[in-house]
Amino acid sequence: MVNEGFVDIVHVEHLHERLGLPTPLDYPAESLFKPFSEWKMEVDDAPILRYLYRQLKPGRHLEFGTWEGAGACLCLEECLAAVWTLNLPQGEFIDGVPAYSAAAAVVPQGAKALEHQGGANVYQTDAGVFIGHLYRSAGFGHRVCQILCDSREWDTSAYPPGFFDSALIDGGHTIDVVSSDTRKALSLVKPGGLVLWHDFCPDPAVFNTVDASSGVVGSIMRDWPELSGSLQDAFWIQPSFLLAAIR
Repeated sequence: MVNEGFVDIVHVEHLHERLGLPTPLDYPAESLFKPFSEWKMEVDDAPILRYLYRQLKPGRHLEFGTWEGAGACLCLEECLAAVWTLNLPQGEFIDGVPAYSAAAAVVPQGAKALEHQGGANVYQTDAGVFIGHLYRSAGFGHRVCQILCDSREWDTSAYPPGFFDSALIDGGHTIDVVSSDTRKALSLVKPGGLVLWHDFCPDPAVFNTVDASSGVVGSIMRDWPELSGSLQDAFWIQPSFLLAAIR
């Protein structure tokens, strides 16, 4: 059982030691001292995720929050896992406004623009044909089970306990959604398996000002007395927006 007080902190350079892995992570030096306000998942967290998937080699991986499929690609490219990934079919909205919209660099066929702004089309990048288009265009579609639903309503009865080797929780970031996703992940990941939460950063300057981090940290802190009994180990990887745990 992990410390019930709260999670430990493990510097990224010592991650291999904490997990008992022989090969250390060759982490980009420029990310070590980057302010969290400039942090980008695809640049700064991605090397950690790639390393974990490459070293631990999950056979079945569960992901809450597909978005464009970049996170799934990190797993699919580094090991031979089959991936199950969930996303709201209509995408996420906050106060009636799409949570994720941008002038996308890559636009999948059939996408419809929300508006034309600043000389470019703006798309909702977590809905419709945008969901998972990166793993499909990379040729990984045959290794992915794409589930389109609200994760809180996802029926997990078809999956036996311990079915998954690893899970990444990176879907809705409100406390109730994170809590629901966490409970489902812990019920489905095997003992000794890896569970990851993205947007977890216990730096007060981050979780007091960034809504996504506030929701993730708030959920974990609130539920920690219950969660700690289900985990062998748990720690924040410093610096990163990743909480890692061993089931």
